[in-house]
Amino acid sequence: MKLTIRLQPPYCKKGAVNEQILQLKAESIDLQKLARYLSREWKDTLNYVLFDDKELLTAEFIVNGKHASLDTQVKEGDQVTIVPYICGG
Repeated sequence: MKLTIRLQPPYCKKGAVNEQILQLKAESIDLQKLARYLSREWKDTLNYVLFDDKELLTAEFIVNGKHASLDTQVKEGDQVTIVPYICGG
């Protein structure tokens, strides 16, 4: 399965291409498992952790232009955008 992964700041490194192709052996994968996979396998690619020290996710996902829950299954050709949670005071 081939996915397009788009990283929004702070996940992409400054000056790096924010869109990459990910090739997986699975036919589909849910976003929770994809986030775990990227955290483990893309350590050198990610500029910011997807899970904090309490194992809480630091991002939300958009699949093919629509917000998606962590149990959403992505499949061949999908575009997954990783966007940081935004909070402030």
